[in-house]
Amino acid sequence: MASVRINIDDTQMILLKRKLNNNGEAQKFFTSEVKRLSDPYVPFDSGPLKNTARVDKDKITYTTPYARRQWHEHKGNGLRGSKWCFRMWADRGDDIVRSVASFVGGRAE
Repeated sequence: MASVRINIDDTQMILLKRKLNNNGEAQKFFTSEVKRLSDPYVPFDSGPLKNTARVDKDKITYTTPYARRQWHEHKGNGLRGSKWCFRMWADRGDDIVRSVASFVGGRAE
């Protein structure tokens, strides 16, 4: 009878190889994709709100003093309006899932 030995990396090593570790490269990529695809949805007059977005590993912060009000109250004009990230996700979420899957070496189903 033949014996078979299988060596499998531990979970953390597998996640690390796929860039899926906590706050890893996949998280950074996802956050930057959300920001990039949300830009056309952000209210825009002269640009400060959209252009002062700060991307961290797991969040996007709009640093203008009026950002909170725009997020909740902006009436909208075309794509641009309130809660821009949520509206972008409804329109483009599948695109982001595919791009992140490709980034980590997988595929979206």
